[in-house]
Amino acid sequence: MPEKVTMKMGSTMQSRCSMFRDKRRIRAMKIVVRLLLILLIVASFSGLINDRQAAEAHPLNNGYSQLTVHPEGVEYELFIPEVSLLKYDANQDDKLSTEELISQKGAIEADLRDHLRLLQDMNPMEFSMRSLEKEEKETVSGVSFQLYYSSSKPINGFTIEYNLLFEDADPLHLNFAIIEEGDDIDQTIFDASHRSYHYESMHPATWGSTLGTYFVLGIEHIVTGYDHLLFLFSLLLIASRWRNMLQIVTAFTVAHSITLFLAAMGYVDVNPVWIESAIALTIAYVAVENMWSQKHALRWLLTFVFGLIHGLGFAGALDEIGLPKQYFISSLLTFNLGVETGQLVIVLLVMPLLLWLRTKKRYRHLVIAGSAIILVQALWWLLERTGVIGAGG
Repeated sequence: MPEKVTMKMGSTMQSRCSMFRDKRRIRAMKIVVRLLLILLIVASFSGLINDRQAAEAHPLNNGYSQLTVHPEGVEYELFIPEVSLLKYDANQDDKLSTEELISQKGAIEADLRDHLRLLQDMNPMEFSMRSLEKEEKETVSGVSFQLYYSSSKPINGFTIEYNLLFEDADPLHLNFAIIEEGDDIDQTIFDASHRSYHYESMHPATWGSTLGTYFVLGIEHIVTGYDHLLFLFSLLLIASRWRNMLQIVTAFTVAHSITLFLAAMGYVDVNPVWIESAIALTIAYVAVENMWSQKHALRWLLTFVFGLIHGLGFAGALDEIGLPKQYFISSLLTFNLGVETGQLVIVLLVMPLLLWLRTKKRYRHLVIAGSAIILVQALWWLLERTGVIGAGG
């Protein structure tokens, strides 16, 4: 009996030891599994962080292009992130200041000319950089460049060659480009593997469409040229008859047509700041004369002289737009015709009102008050254009 009990106890002990070992194995396996799970979670979380950081860092490499196609050329607004332009960081503080950009404007312009080209029939279009400034897009600090590519003939299509940054500053650089021509919109993406894109116009420019475009541009320029309109309005304030109005309008038309053509043909070249400031002075002078004198027999002659200055202002605006070399003279003529058409429509709308007001006893008071307001505005423009005060300040 004791022997059986001993055997039974031994068997029980072995069973318990076996169970104990099994439990230890199970516990160890659980620990290993938990460790594996923890490692997997950590790895996954780390991957998510890295992905997120990459996603957040990626936009820092992104540039943007906005191309607006006209018959005579292409306006190109280019945005480049600041981190991609640090080769122009002169003081090595990892930031670009406006002073650094201005001091290296020539080098930047040369870099853009060499590495960002628009080709028409495999020939590079004429490049110019109109401005550059610090800007922020989608919380990314960078530099916006206003570029212009002028064409020797109406644009039916062109090829963009984008080779900025890839070879040195930013191999991962991306540039998202949108091309607009009227209501038509095209888009593409430039990266190290895709550096060119051919754009084909859905509405190819013809001789007729080009002239129509310049005619409309002429109308738009006079309608939105508030200084020219204010000058003309100041002159007409003292006109007593339709004959006087016709003399003034004719003198202004002939004068500004002369200097517009001379400047567009390259025979006259005057600093735009001087011209714009002189235009403000012409308005101020006429306003003062309206207030202090009631004798205006030679107003048409004054209009002609001052109209020569305004013609140079028209030429400056046309120079910014550009003229297609293939239709140079005809486009110039239709632009001027558009200016005259817009001017005539405005005169025909305003003059009946002015002639009616002249029949009122207090018309002289209205002339003085109106001229005083015009004088203040003209002087304000003069201060802005000479840099005494900031534009819009």
